[in-house]
Amino acid sequence: MIFMSSKIKKRELLDLIAQAGVIGAGGGGFPTSTKLSADNISHFIANGAECEPLLQKDIELMLHHPKEIASAMAIIGETLQIKNLYFSAKRKYTGIWQKIEPHLKSSGIQQIFLDDIFPAGDEFEIVRQTLGKTIPPANIPLAFNAIVNNVETIFNIFNSLKGKPVTEKWLTITGEVKHPFTASVPIGTPAKDLLDFAEPKLDTFALIEGGPMMGALVSIDEPVKKTTSGFIVLPEEHPIIRYRKMPMNHVLRIAASACMQCQACTDLCPRYLLGHPLEPHKIMRASAMPLSLPVNSMTAALLCSECGVCELFACPMGLSPRRINRELKEKFANKGIKYRCECENFDVREERDFRRIPSTKLIERLQIVDYHNVYPDFVADIPQIRRVVLPLKQHAGAPAIPIVKIGENVKAGQLIAKIPEGKLGANLHASIDGKIVAIAPDIIIRNSK
Repeated sequence: MIFMSSKIKKRELLDLIAQAGVIGAGGGGFPTSTKLSADNISHFIANGAECEPLLQKDIELMLHHPKEIASAMAIIGETLQIKNLYFSAKRKYTGIWQKIEPHLKSSGIQQIFLDDIFPAGDEFEIVRQTLGKTIPPANIPLAFNAIVNNVETIFNIFNSLKGKPVTEKWLTITGEVKHPFTASVPIGTPAKDLLDFAEPKLDTFALIEGGPMMGALVSIDEPVKKTTSGFIVLPEEHPIIRYRKMPMNHVLRIAASACMQCQACTDLCPRYLLGHPLEPHKIMRASAMPLSLPVNSMTAALLCSECGVCELFACPMGLSPRRINRELKEKFANKGIKYRCECENFDVREERDFRRIPSTKLIERLQIVDYHNVYPDFVADIPQIRRVVLPLKQHAGAPAIPIVKIGENVKAGQLIAKIPEGKLGANLHASIDGKIVAIAPDIIIRNSK
């Protein structure tokens, strides 16, 4: 059903988004219909920062579909009665601004020009740059009646209004490959199929799903998910890979023996610079002297965004404050411990403007200049994918419940797994035509043609 030229009620909008299985395409995969169901939203912000080095998927999406993104924003604004609409992207994206600016102006959408720093795409940074306000610790943009959505999420909302579910994902394949590219591919496509197209230059290599800062090590069998932004091929000995392969007991041991308390991890921490009481160097100190910090100083690890600045840019000793914060976050979560903000007044630190990290400096430090200097081609049509692996949980919340059986023939776009009744979750749709050959733990569809 198409609502492009007619008004739509809030419940209808949210239902269409939920039916289409739209989730946050640029982060944790929170179901979008739930996010937009909040009351009294005053600010809607489109996030087009694409701040992770090497990834170009949002850039290509904005270049090819500026009208659709602006149209969806306008419909969201009108339907949810949101007074202020903002489109945030880096100032340096001149080609994108030229294409989308007319559509933004005709819809009354304000343009927000972001600096080329990391992590410009973090929603705490986006809200600060857009509204001039700092989200309180352990809070979300709704603290200021604001919603932030990635531009691909907004594009998927546009498609949902036409009755088209989420079956494809925009992503970038780059690194040590002969043919780096950006494309929209069926969800569930194994990374191996995309690497066959890109042609790795190395016989043995490591693979990162996501960006070099926040991405995770995966195997070549890893399927594309609704949250996948790219795959990066790197030599196994690359520093980015060494950090990720370091055993946790080794991380703790060298933290206890080598941390010299220089405070560089804290001085450059984006959340600390926003005024949050997160001080990684103190948490590192506690690794050497357990129980040496008050509980609230330790639970400040829950404020960590895991951006990677501390370990991949700041620390002169090659330590991993992020890994330790992540370990603490998991332990606190398992015990049901939450961070309690005791600060009534806080604001960005005075030194913030001088300590923000330019993307060019980050790329040099990461030793990925050679990959950055090769712009991935945009590929409109990739070879047909004959097999997809669709995890039932690609989103925040409960896994989807299969509604198909092994041996059943399905069409691309067909609903194959539903949100559990009364639970937070997202519908799942077939991304290719084919036959169901497995259901648990993943739905696998094979096309024999």
